[in-house]
Amino acid sequence: MKFTCKRDILQKSIETVGKAISTRTALPIMDNIFLELQENTLTLRGNDLEMGIETSIPVEKVDSLGRILVKSKTITNIISKLSCEMVNICVNENNQLFISSESVDFDILGTSTEEYPVFPSIESGSDISLSVGDLKSLIKYTIFSVSFDETKQFLNGILIKSEGDSLFFVATDGFRLALKKAPIPNQEVDFAAIVPFKAMNELYRIIQNEPSDTIVQITLSDNQVSFRMAHFCLITRIIQGQFPDYKQVMPKESQFKFTVQRRVMLDASERAAIISNESNNVVKYQFKDKTLTIQANAPNLGEFKEEIKVKEEGNSDQVRIAFNVRLVMDVLKTIEADDVCMTFNSELSPCVLTQVNSDAFTYILMPIRTSDYTASDNKDSVDVAPQEQTETVAAASPPPVVEPPVVEPIVAPPVIEPIQPPVTEPVPEPVEPPESEPFQLPNNNASTPSLV
Repeated sequence: MKFTCKRDILQKSIETVGKAISTRTALPIMDNIFLELQENTLTLRGNDLEMGIETSIPVEKVDSLGRILVKSKTITNIISKLSCEMVNICVNENNQLFISSESVDFDILGTSTEEYPVFPSIESGSDISLSVGDLKSLIKYTIFSVSFDETKQFLNGILIKSEGDSLFFVATDGFRLALKKAPIPNQEVDFAAIVPFKAMNELYRIIQNEPSDTIVQITLSDNQVSFRMAHFCLITRIIQGQFPDYKQVMPKESQFKFTVQRRVMLDASERAAIISNESNNVVKYQFKDKTLTIQANAPNLGEFKEEIKVKEEGNSDQVRIAFNVRLVMDVLKTIEADDVCMTFNSELSPCVLTQVNSDAFTYILMPIRTSDYTASDNKDSVDVAPQEQTETVAAASPPPVVEPPVVEPIVAPPVIEPIQPPVTEPVPEPVEPPESEPFQLPNNNASTPSLV
């Protein structure tokens, strides 16, 4: 195998497929990047037996064809340290890889491809096409709500579900739920699949520099899903399990409705977080006379209070509600709209946060019961039962609870056989969406219902 190619294009491709290679695999052969030269195209592949990435680039001065495995870390470091425009690569019959450019020469030992696993493929399944712009938006608005709790593996990814001419991306960690939808051509058969966080996060990174009108072909089968563009393919196993029935926690009607400027509320919440960081991130939001009062206090630190203007619709009674401020800031940092709408029924009912004049995004946030909660207030609690991910279930209002002195225990989900890769990959952090973890309150002064 012998060819010449542009260094920057090769470096980008190596970095792309390298995202699918585990640094702690139990199989040494999986540490390698697969290189194959056919005609004037070089194909690169990375695989960790859970997720595979393939990309291809054009090359020049092809003298002979072939294939080889080379250590991912080694070739990544070599190509990144070269400062030339063109790179010459040659492989001999002993699997020696020669990399040269101007005055630099590397001679490294490669590996035969005979024992390398076949790159996965999907023979048949449900197909949909999305623009890169729509796909980025769907991932961005949901990935920050994915759970990292390994005991609930069915929450460790994003649910992709079609219903007629709409495609839904849904994620939840039990304390908040994010739903984003986009229009698609009407599907003859609806489908649903839970795609792991790692695959969605890496896909989101890879498509950042792609033109927004580039088309991504999505194919789903019973146990795999692939995302394919002209010179790129990412394929991953799906999580086998039951995703919660997210429709059950969406209230049909709301007693209170407020519209607030997103940037103003975000800035005030960030200031409140300075104090609430020392008190389990609990921040109180009180609505009265078209004014939102945001309060936080920590016994060993101090207090915070700020008032901002809001637009009130419907009931004008005073109402207060408390949230984990980190979960509020997560969504306010993600939304791009100028104004957001908050609706809820009581201080213990789910709060629905949406963009004004748009139903494309819905964020449901469970409140916190604080120590100043009064028994005379209206009370609602929600408990979502797991639902088959491929089944369409009619929306149901959460049943009222007369006396909830203690949050109802979470019903354990059915046992789900986890996917067992050779080695568990450390969970990467999302790129743009801010990270958030389920909060834990150490005492009985503050507690929160759960969505699952």
